[in-house]
Amino acid sequence: MNDTRYTGSSSALDAERAMAWQAETFPQVSASLGDGEGCLSVFEAWRADSVWLADCLDYQNRFAAGMDERTRGAHLMAFYCHHLSIAAGAIHLKTGLVADLDPQHLAVRFESYDLPAQASAGHVRRFHFRFSSFLTGASANDFHDSFVKSLMPVVEALQARTGLSAAAQWRLAADGITGAFLEIGSADGDEEGAIASALAIVKLPGSPLLSSELHYEQIEAERDGVPVERIFRLRSGCCLFYRTQGGNFCDVCVLLDSTVQRSRLRDHLARAGSP
Repeated sequence: MNDTRYTGSSSALDAERAMAWQAETFPQVSASLGDGEGCLSVFEAWRADSVWLADCLDYQNRFAAGMDERTRGAHLMAFYCHHLSIAAGAIHLKTGLVADLDPQHLAVRFESYDLPAQASAGHVRRFHFRFSSFLTGASANDFHDSFVKSLMPVVEALQARTGLSAAAQWRLAADGITGAFLEIGSADGDEEGAIASALAIVKLPGSPLLSSELHYEQIEAERDGVPVERIFRLRSGCCLFYRTQGGNFCDVCVLLDSTVQRSRLRDHLARAGSP
């Protein structure tokens, strides 16, 4: 990552506007600039023996019964990377800025929040990220390097705590970026640009995020006799949900044959559902 041209007030204002848009569009993720009450640096939070990490892992039990340690670890990695990619990705795609995600500089907390539409969902929590600085004129390589550096202690802690391999975690991280960027692009009216940005980040040669399985695909179907189409992100990693009680494979799971994936996605699209 370039170590020059850190932001001044103008860039900070651009970032704040992007974060305001993100907060309204994706309220399940929270971000702020400067000091953040109750936040820990990523380096402090993501220690294998930390109470904070134990709390995050315990929270994953709300998504399925019968999770073992590796499954909780996979769910947490997918959950965390999706939230981080929404927060940092919204800023990057809306402004061109790259947040400094260095684990010593980026701070995080795991907080409760209320969504009126999910009043019956019980105790809902989200990650809040506190950014301290940004790079202007940054590239996909800069975003990649910042993101990868930020996840180093995360991968190390989850592998030590849950036994989930580093390779499996990096695949889930890449899925997080590509899935979040697609969501942001769709919400902002620029899917094509968001997809191009995501692929430029995760397809760098030699990157731990690189996977031949990860890609986007346009699926076509008919809904009530009317042709419909949608772009889906096909995963490179597995959250291990199929190992839980009553669990199954998600429609974009890498473990499914591509023919089965497309068939299931067409069925969802025809019913106006989502995977």
